[in-house]
Amino acid sequence: MVRNALQTHTAISKVIEIIETTEKVSFPKKERVLQAYLHFEALTNHDYIYSCVSCGYNPAVVVMDLHKKGVFNMPVSEIQSPPDGYDGQVDINNFWNAVATEMISRALTPYGQKNPFVVPPSYHHWAPWIGPHTRRSNSVLNTELEKIRCHKMPNDGEDENLIDDEKINEERLTDELVKLKLEEVRALCKQCGVDDKGSKVDLVMRLSEKMSGRVTYNKVFEKVWGASGGWAVITCPCGVVYSVKFNLRAESPRDFVDLLLSWKHFPNVSVYDYARGLALHANRRQPGIFSPFQGRLLDPTPDNIKQASEGKVHVNMHWLKSSKMPADKDGHPLTGSSQHFALNDVFHQGNSKDQREVLRKLELVPELAGLSQCVEQLFSGMRKNNYVLNMTTPSTHIFLQRNILHHYNMAKNKRVKDQYTHSPLAGIPSGSAGNSKEQDDSQELNDSEQRPHEDFTSLHKLSAHRACWGQDLQDIQEQLLSQVLDETKSPTQHLVMVNNIILTRFDFWSLGLDRDLDGMILNCCLKVIEKRVEHVFAANSHVIATWFPPALMNPMDHLPGTLLQDTMEAARWCETTTFKGKLCLPRVLSMDRKGRLRAAELLRLSNCLDPEENEELREPFVFHFNFQDDYEAFYQELMDKRQMQVFAAFEP
Repeated sequence: MVRNALQTHTAISKVIEIIETTEKVSFPKKERVLQAYLHFEALTNHDYIYSCVSCGYNPAVVVMDLHKKGVFNMPVSEIQSPPDGYDGQVDINNFWNAVATEMISRALTPYGQKNPFVVPPSYHHWAPWIGPHTRRSNSVLNTELEKIRCHKMPNDGEDENLIDDEKINEERLTDELVKLKLEEVRALCKQCGVDDKGSKVDLVMRLSEKMSGRVTYNKVFEKVWGASGGWAVITCPCGVVYSVKFNLRAESPRDFVDLLLSWKHFPNVSVYDYARGLALHANRRQPGIFSPFQGRLLDPTPDNIKQASEGKVHVNMHWLKSSKMPADKDGHPLTGSSQHFALNDVFHQGNSKDQREVLRKLELVPELAGLSQCVEQLFSGMRKNNYVLNMTTPSTHIFLQRNILHHYNMAKNKRVKDQYTHSPLAGIPSGSAGNSKEQDDSQELNDSEQRPHEDFTSLHKLSAHRACWGQDLQDIQEQLLSQVLDETKSPTQHLVMVNNIILTRFDFWSLGLDRDLDGMILNCCLKVIEKRVEHVFAANSHVIATWFPPALMNPMDHLPGTLLQDTMEAARWCETTTFKGKLCLPRVLSMDRKGRLRAAELLRLSNCLDPEENEELREPFVFHFNFQDDYEAFYQELMDKRQMQVFAAFEP
């Protein structure tokens, strides 16, 4: 029960109170029950595999982010200094065994006596957790000590990118300062000896300028982050956690590079909110690890930057679907590719002022279409545990959080296994086409009895029939088809451009010959149909693949919703209505079709974000009124009466 309570983000104390009230019984002190649970989990033989049943031990694509609100109280001055000669290597098993020993020993230590097995935070004995089949060895990296070196280095003509650790730390702290209340910022200025007169912006700017000093930096850090630096995770696209690192200092790309360099196989694609800093830092520590083009998708030439900005270029990664043959030297075991890219996540693609960073957009890679914000979804649930975990000691915090994530992974993997086990395609042999009609009829009857009536056709019952392809071709069509499918000619010859995608002869071979159909050419075919037939939406074939086992994603999650339709219908109603005040129509109406769909998709994915970020993505769909009567009339007619999905705001 206690374990399930933590998985559903309920404090143990609340569970005990419910039981005591319901059953009219008394329990020991809540702290003692927590200690008993920690003792139990420490003695339980968990494997802590930290891997996904769909992606294996070494995923080719990973998503990384920081849960900066998951912290524990810890004065920076109390962090133990490392011994001389410390090289950044920590024995992962020794560290976590020591943490488990502390959990067990607490129940055995007499009251009032100091526990000799306490594991205090330190730079040299503080390890992340990486699954045993994913990590390179039991010796993993933790180089957080490097974060405390002097922020301002002498300018010896070095590239400014060499101090990306410090730059990201100060930038993140400044961003968090802005979120504090004016009184809190003013009090912090007094503590740091900074003039506390003026507006909030003035105070933040003064603190930011003075953060180059170690004393000021530490005070700001403790105020903003609550001392520790949150916990960083690496997940696969399915949302299963592969690595977790509990930071002692503010986040920087160094934390994620520590984790990635401790992996047995470096992933081909790393998605992060500061991809440029990640690539620069990693290449400084291990030259060429993110290549080609410093982890960008294309060479940052003016022409490539222009085409990428306009959405006129795509980069295919066929090896994400089918491994390269022959594989590259030192290629990833799943893909065979030795290329490593650092790409920006969906919500931070426009943050950089460097025009070259447009070449790190996820949308440029068709195979990564539909890549969800899996880490944000994880954090949306885990942040509900903060009110409990943030009050615990450092060792209790990391032990419980690792354990909670382990059970989270187990539950996620179990759901996938169950979906695959109960799917209509599970257990059907490849030669099942020879089954008798009686068997087919019986199976269909059983399915109809087990499942309720649905409005949508089941994808698993659809199949292709060549009988509908029997239309005779004209002579000119036969001639063109023969030229396109001629295997004696160059496979790389450019033949046609559809929807800004150039198709080669090799692409058509997958369509016209007895081979697996390439997703890119299927997308082109669907786009042609979409353009010629009204009211047809062509879904991305790479996304369609996730509708089937083992992913079994909901197809309706990837289809255009009613938001765009309702917004345009509301705009037409506004044009025929006379308002007393001024009305500003939503910005989405001035976008092209691709921009509208993109805005709608981002808003759909924003449910797991903080309210401020959600509000920003909703803004393009908002009708702005400056007269309250107009706003209320709009609301009553369209939202109350017609039940339309629209957004409106009243701003006098």
